Amino acid sequence: MKAVVLGAGLGKRLASVTANVPKVMLRVGEKTLIEHNVAKLRKIKINDIAVVIGYKGEMIKEILGKSVTYYEQRAQLGTAHAFLCAEEFIHEPYFLGMNGDIFFTDPLTEFIKLKPPAVAVYHVEDTRRFGRMEIKDERLVAVKEKTDEGAPGFVNAGVYLFPRQIFDLIKKTPISPRKEYEITDTVQMMINQGLKCTVYELKDFWTDIAYLSDLEQARHYWCK
Repeated sequence: MKAVVLGAGLGKRLASVTANVPKVMLRVGEKTLIEHNVAKLRKIKINDIAVVIGYKGEMIKEILGKSVTYYEQRAQLGTAHAFLCAEEFIHEPYFLGMNGDIFFTDPLTEFIKLKPPAVAVYHVEDTRRFGRMEIKDERLVAVKEKTDEGAPGFVNAGVYLFPRQIFDLIKKTPISPRKEYEITDTVQMMINQGLKCTVYELKDFWTDIAYLSDLEQARHYWCK
């Protein structure tokens, strides 16, 4: 199996610590986020990895070297567009996709045994910041937008098992109100077409590194 890891994000909400580095180059312990995630993939025997780079991508190349294949996202047009940048890398029936700016401890050994398509989710006490994943009988039935109503629930954890035809759907994905092509919109299209999307709940710790508090939380967990 191959994997595509997204590493082109600017990290605008983390400007105080990402002014001179890509967000995935922020450190948790002795490793950067991108190193943690690439190492996790290699532990489950996924060694053929593409990393989509953008802002200051040369810094990622310096730390990962020639151990991965690089694709450049020249314009910040969203996560779906970022995956599309690596389309030529995937020839197999399915692949693992991952946001590079997350930190989590689940080894993914059970996740990769699932039949694609599959989406990893994580339970949080307040889904407002993330939107909500609606699940029925261990299947994803809807991806809900962010709302002002705070409640516990499952959110998108940013790890996927995608069939190769996801690229065809990405090309049909409409631009979002944020002027980006969102992979969550593509996943919803996939569901609307009748594809059964299995859900896997990540175990133990997970955080999306969007704010300084998220980074501090990940570092605190790492030092426990």
